[in-house]
Amino acid sequence: MEIKDAAVEKLKKIIKEVNKGPCLRIFMTEGCCGPSIAMDITPKPENGDREVVIKDLKVYVHNDAVAELVNAVIDCDKDGEILVTGLPSHGGDCCH
Repeated sequence: MEIKDAAVEKLKKIIKEVNKGPCLRIFMTEGCCGPSIAMDITPKPENGDREVVIKDLKVYVHNDAVAELVNAVIDCDKDGEILVTGLPSHGGDCCH
């Protein structure tokens, strides 16, 4: 997983504004097309989380999400919103 500088700064700003905790947490959740990556702000890790520090940004990554994130790049789009690319496609009826 790679987190671009623009995304690090945006995420740090979001973490400060939300004030739910000091860390980004990335985990798996079920979506209409199968497993999906989800992110939240959290004060502490949950069971099965690994702590990773990328460019001074503390991230908890759940073990189930590690393989999904191997080629992931977290960046900002042209409007400054968080964008995640490089995730595997799982197919499903709602995905085209």
